[in-house]
Amino acid sequence: MNPEQAKDRARALLNVIETMYEIQITNLEEVIEAIIQKTLDEQEILTICTGLNSWVAMNVLVREVEIPVEVVNHIIK
Repeated sequence: MNPEQAKDRARALLNVIETMYEIQITNLEEVIEAIIQKTLDEQEILTICTGLNSWVAMNVLVREVEIPVEVVNHIIK
């Protein structure tokens, strides 16, 4: 998967999270960049976004959220 496809995939998965929880990820582009800097693999992007989904489910109680890049990096490891 090339970088643009990987960005589109990550964006689509993160948009699902936003829709599901009725939130806005304020640093969406930063999160996408953190993900694709680590991998361009579609399955790994799905795994990372699944982890972010769990983090959002457990930690977000507001409509706008900034996902710390440290959280993204921890999930990637």
